[in-house]
Amino acid sequence: MDELTALGEAFGEGLTAERQAIYVTALSDVPIDQLRQAIRAAIQELKWFPKVAELRELAGALPRTLNDGRPGAEEAWARMPKGRRMEDDSVVWCEEERVAYGVCRSLLLDGDQIGARMAFKERYERELAEARSQRKPVKWTASVGYDIEHRLVTLATAVQEKRVSLEAALNFVPGERQTDFARMLPPAQARGLLAGKVQRTPEIPGLAGVLAKMRMEDVLPEEVRADLRPPHRVPADRTPEEARELRQKVDAQREFIKRSRNGAGRGARLE
Repeated sequence: MDELTALGEAFGEGLTAERQAIYVTALSDVPIDQLRQAIRAAIQELKWFPKVAELRELAGALPRTLNDGRPGAEEAWARMPKGRRMEDDSVVWCEEERVAYGVCRSLLLDGDQIGARMAFKERYERELAEARSQRKPVKWTASVGYDIEHRLVTLATAVQEKRVSLEAALNFVPGERQTDFARMLPPAQARGLLAGKVQRTPEIPGLAGVLAKMRMEDVLPEEVRADLRPPHRVPADRTPEEARELRQKVDAQREFIKRSRNGAGRGARLE
């Protein structure tokens, strides 16, 4: 990399092929414009040849500065259950928060809020740095408590922030409260939440399936709706092939209604 060669020349330090390869690999994810800016800053501000971490810091690309959806330590601590009845509270947390909370929970039970906060932050920052250095994708899970109102608010917030899907959140919402839960969501996200169930798209392949989904979401253009309306035919006018196609459509509709009523296929994992 020409930039590294220039950096070595500026500090009077030669770079072996092996050392240059290490720097190139460690900096490969940094946008070239940011890296060039970091090298210029290093030449102007540093008194020694920079290490990889120093170049990444100058480029604004240290793992702790990445925006990967995981909250910072203070934000994460603020979201954790801490009251006397922690089992009542619900939280949708990333894996690193869950691990850090396991370290401090006993301190919270003993009433040591200060010690719990310090233990949580120390472990969380360590877990966070490791996850980001390994480029692990964020993984969200739900820990639901007995307080239904708090649970609904927590899950609705997680759905709006796209940390969990609506379908996954519904696994933790009692059937009689699903209408209340739907009212906590923006209309676009609550669409299809009917009588405590998520309306499902029929499993029809190809164009027919796409059109069925568009009908369900009420986004089918009116001109397309008109084109899809077949002219009225009395039974006597239908050919055997048309009659067979009609029976297949009716069977598909019946199967779709059956699936919708049963809520078939709704999983419990949060993805």
